[in-house]
Order: sequence, then C-alpha cells, then structure tokens
Amino acid sequence: MIAVAQKGAVAAGGLALFLLFAAAVALARREEAAIAFLLTALLTIFAAGAVYLATRNRQVKLGRLQSYVLIALFWVVSSLIAALPVAGSTSLGLLDAWFEAVSALTTTGGGQLHELADLPRSTLVWLLSLQWLGGLLTLLGAVAVLAPAGVGGLPDRTAIAPEQAHADRGVTFDDAIETVVPLYAGATVLCMLALFSVGLRGFDAFGLATAAVSTGSILPDADGMAAYGTFPVKLVMILFMLMGGTSVLWHRMIVTRRFRLAFTQRENISVLMLVIIVGILIAAARYNNPMGTVSLAMAIEDGIFTATSLITTSGIQLHAGDFVSLPLSLVLLLLFVGGATFSTSGGIKLHRVGAMCLQSLMELNRLVMPHAVRPRQLGRQTVTPQAMKAVWLCFIVAAATVAGVAIAVSPAMPSFDAAYVAAICALSNAGPVYLVHWQPDVLWPAWAELPAYAKILLGATMILGRLEIMAVVGLAHFAFWRR
Repeated sequence: MIAVAQKGAVAAGGLALFLLFAAAVALARREEAAIAFLLTALLTIFAAGAVYLATRNRQVKLGRLQSYVLIALFWVVSSLIAALPVAGSTSLGLLDAWFEAVSALTTTGGGQLHELADLPRSTLVWLLSLQWLGGLLTLLGAVAVLAPAGVGGLPDRTAIAPEQAHADRGVTFDDAIETVVPLYAGATVLCMLALFSVGLRGFDAFGLATAAVSTGSILPDADGMAAYGTFPVKLVMILFMLMGGTSVLWHRMIVTRRFRLAFTQRENISVLMLVIIVGILIAAARYNNPMGTVSLAMAIEDGIFTATSLITTSGIQLHAGDFVSLPLSLVLLLLFVGGATFSTSGGIKLHRVGAMCLQSLMELNRLVMPHAVRPRQLGRQTVTPQAMKAVWLCFIVAAATVAGVAIAVSPAMPSFDAAYVAAICALSNAGPVYLVHWQPDVLWPAWAELPAYAKILLGATMILGRLEIMAVVGLAHFAFWRR
C-alpha cells in the first residue's frame, strides 16, 4: 500500500490548497472562521508531508486494486477533513457538518447551510470549492480507474479515444490528470468569464461556475437561480451543465477538431437529444398551464433549463415548484439514468441504458430469427457479452441499493414515498429534488432534521453513487481488480 500512501499524500496536499484558499477569503473578510481553515490546512499539510517524506524513496506502481482503494479513501477521508472547518466556523455539530461536506463533495447538495444565521462567506466558498473538487474527482476516477476496470460495463476510454489504443493500458493517474484537468479547469474559467460578461459579480460567477461544470446544486445566493433568472445567465448555465453531463473525452475530441469522430459518439448526442425532447415536453406543460399564462419563449427556455438540470442530475430549479409540476416517476427515472459516462453527472449513465435496450432488441430479434448473427455495437463500440452481464448486474445492484436504503430510512420518514425519493436522490447525487414538496398534504423532513443514523446512511449512499456501487461490491473479489 506504499503507492496508495504516496498518491494519497499528494492528494491531501491538493486538498490543503483549497483549505488555504478558503482561509485567505476569511482573512480578507476578517472572519473568525480563518482560524478553523488555517488549523485544518496546517494539520493536513503536516500529516500529508510526513507520509510523503516517509515513502518518497519507494518506487511502487499503482495497481488496479490500489487505485480504486486510493479513490475510495480520498472520498471518505476528504469528507471527514472537510467537515472540520465547517463545524469550526458554524453552529453545526460534527455529524451535521460532515453531512454538509459530503453533500458538497459528492455534488449532491440539498443541505441547509444557507439557512444558518452565522454562515461566513469563507465557509460558503469552501463548500463551493468542494463541489468543484468533487466533480474533478469523479472524472479522474472514471477515466483512470473505473472504466479501465470495466466496472458495471463502463466503456474503456481506449475504445472511445482511438489515439490511446496503443498507450499503456495500465492505470496511470498522471495520464488521467493530463486528460481531464485542463478541460475541466478551462471549462470552469470559461463559464466564469461568460457569467461575468453578462453582468454577474465575481463571487456569483465563481459559485455558479462551480455548480454548472460539476453538475452540483450549491449556489452562492440563498434564493437560488431565482436571483439570477435572466436569459443570458440561464443560457450560460444550460451550456455548461450540458458540458458537465457529457463525456470529457468527447469534449477533447471537439477541442482537438476531431468532429467526425465526435459525431459517432451516440451517447453524448443522445444526452443532447433527450434534453431537447424533455425540455419541449416541459415547455408545453408550462405554456398550457391553466394556473397562469407564460410566454412561449419563457416556457421553452425554462423547459430546456429544467430538463438539463434533471438529466445532468444537477437538481437546480429556476422557480420553486418547477419539478413538482412534472410526474414524479419521470423525474426519478431521469435521475436514476443520469447523463453520459466520463461526466460529472450521477445515475447509472445513459450508456448502460443503451446497452440494456440493445440486448433487449437482440433477444426479441432472436425470437423471429434464432440463427441470425448480429453485431453488439453501440455506435463505434462493441459491447461484449461480459460487458453486457456487468451492465445488467450493475442495474440490479443499483436498484437493490435504492430499495435497501429506502427501507432502512423509512422509519425516519413520514411515508415510504419520501424514503424512496431520498434514496434515489442520494444515489444519483441530486439532493434538491428531495426537498420539493411532492406530497402537499405531507411535510417531508429536511436533510438536517433526519436522525443521525439516516444522515450517516444517506451520506454513505452519496459516496457510493460516486464510487460506482458495483465497484464497491467488486472489492470483495480481488481477482476482478487483478485482471
């Protein structure tokens, strides 16, 4: 585990830089929270430095199992570290601070931080930074670990990016960082500049940019998107939420002008088409709403925004009640499916749904032509029988996880519907959808009002949603990781 310790120390050092950034904000604003951020940063740097110095002379290569253990440990340990300054700068206890940190790091959102009277600006900056960092960690984990291992039938990046077909098939975080970080950071800067150019202040532009590219839902203003509801802001958010919900490797194809190859990636094209179709349906419902008149242009832009928010599992509402105007079954289906692979969205991913539909059509065709030989292909990629089994198993495990979590937290809920929605929102990392009043005659408790066991279970489910639940199950079978 020497390699895990080495890479973990470097990752902890990176987390300390974000802590120092929040501390700088606190010092600039003369907030007492600066002490909490500085102490946590110093302790993190000390521990990470000690581990790095103790292992720096050991040259050990990260294996597949060690890489996944590293990712899992970072999600767990960083959420614990992130909770310390939240607890030290607000009136929240350690458990509530941990839950807020997990909600931010996993881009789930839906916490109650904006309702705190003693919320320092530096703490909000810290959670916005965690949201951005969680999106980056999701991409790095998918590109470097989960996809090469074929977790849950995820496509191998070498099948999507042919220029890497002759590259080392081993797990290399350096290669993943070189692929992901420039695109992710560049998209964030572009989003900030676009929002700043349409009239937003620097802090608001920073907060909205972190939410858009990470498909998170923590916004800098307590009023949410209602505080920025102009058309240019909505347009920028739609574009960059779509960037967050589509493959980072697809973005690289577009940036490097490989347009012909990019157009063959049907999963990402399907995400865009699904947003348009669902957005038009939502716009039609809003335009014909008997409760009030809405212009056609407003209905379309609000419909596209709502569809983008749901499909990318961001969970941002333009207006209170936007989600509740839709059928709950449709909302939960969109969240459970999510966006594209190699994206920051949650859910089981559209690739797996396409693979299951492909398998179903092939079985139906076999009833008519039992001896026909048909290729198992989704676009340019061949879906092997082994990958198909992994896809179906992932779907079954995800559905069973939702059912198990819903049953476990149901004693803390006023109805099983509330427990079921909470489980899907936690696993799909779309927390604000739970807070919508789906049952007007029944008041659902907010996340902060849940008992301790329910918070711990839902927080763990949020992390499982980012780790791919199938991979957690696969840890029990080490041979899977040693292939």
